Amino acid sequence: MERIFDLFLGLPVHVLINHLVIVFVPLFSVAFILIVFFEKLRSNYSTITNIGLVVAFVSAFIAKQSGEALSLRVGYPTNHAWWGERLVIVSAFLLLLALIWTKLKDKKSFISKLLGYVGILFALAAIAISILAGHSGASASWGYKINPTNSTSTP
Repeated sequence: MERIFDLFLGLPVHVLINHLVIVFVPLFSVAFILIVFFEKLRSNYSTITNIGLVVAFVSAFIAKQSGEALSLRVGYPTNHAWWGERLVIVSAFLLLLALIWTKLKDKKSFISKLLGYVGILFALAAIAISILAGHSGASASWGYKINPTNSTSTP
C-alpha cells in the first residue's frame, strides 16, 4: 500500500500533493466560515464548499501517507510529521461538521448554530495547522540549504 503513495513519474507524491493541501485546506476553511456567518452565501456556495473540504481532507490524508513513504527515503521530520498528522484529524472533523451543519442549517436550531460555530473553530485550527505543517516541512526541506544573507542586492 505504501508504494502507491511513494513516487509518481519518479517524483515524491508528497511534494506534489502538498500543493493541493496548502491551497484547499485554508481556502475552503475560509469558505466554510463565510457561509456560516453570511446567510446570503449559503445557497450558492455550500455545495462547492463541502466538495472543497472533501478534496482538502483527501489531499491531507494522501499527504500524510506519502510523507510516511518519503520519510523512508529521506528521514523522519518529527515536527512536520506531528503537524501533518493533526491536519488530517482536524480536516476530517471539519468536513464532518460541515456536512452535518449543511443538512441542519435551514432548521436554524440551537444545534445547527452550535455545529456552525464549532465548525468555525475547526476551520481556524485547520488554517493554523496547515500553516504550521507547511512551514515546518519547508524548514525541514530547505532550512539547511538556504544560506542566510545580510545583503539585499542580487549578484
